[in-house]
Amino acid sequence: MTQEKKRILCSIGMRGNCDHVLEQAADLALVTGAELHILHVARSFPEDMYNTLKTNIRDRETLNALLEQRLEERRTELAEKVETACTRYPALQKMVQEQRVTQLVREGYPGSIIAHFATDGGFSMIVMAANKQGSRASYAGKITKGVIKRATVPVVVVPAAP
Repeated sequence: MTQEKKRILCSIGMRGNCDHVLEQAADLALVTGAELHILHVARSFPEDMYNTLKTNIRDRETLNALLEQRLEERRTELAEKVETACTRYPALQKMVQEQRVTQLVREGYPGSIIAHFATDGGFSMIVMAANKQGSRASYAGKITKGVIKRATVPVVVVPAAP
C-alpha cells in the first residue's frame, strides 16, 4: 500500500498580521512531515470595474499586462510576508531552506478558490486565520466560513494572535 504524500494548504490574506497562522501551519507541516503550500487569493475586480477597464483600455495586451502586474505585486507582497515570518519562526525558515514551501497567488472569490484549490490539489488540510477579534466576534470571518462550507478536507482555524 502506498502512503499518500501529505500536503498542507495555508491560506493567508494581506491585511493584518498573519505570522501566527504561518507559524501554526509550519509546525503542523513539520510534525506531520507534510509539504506546506502558502496561498493568497486576490479578489477579482468587480464586474463593473472590469468592464470600465475593458472600455478604457482597448488594447488587450495592455489590459492583460495590467492585470498580470496586479498579481505580480501580490506575489511580491506574499514573498515579503513569508520572509518576515521566517525571521521570527525557525520552523518556517527551516522548511523554506529545505524547499518544502511553495507560495502561490490566485485570483477570484477567496472562499471558493481556496476550497477548490485544496480539493483539486489533493491537500490533507487547510489552515486559515479566524480573522475575528473580541468577545462579540464569531469564530471565523466570512471567507473562512465560506471555505469551511465548501471544503472536502479538514479546515484548521487559527485564532487571532493575542
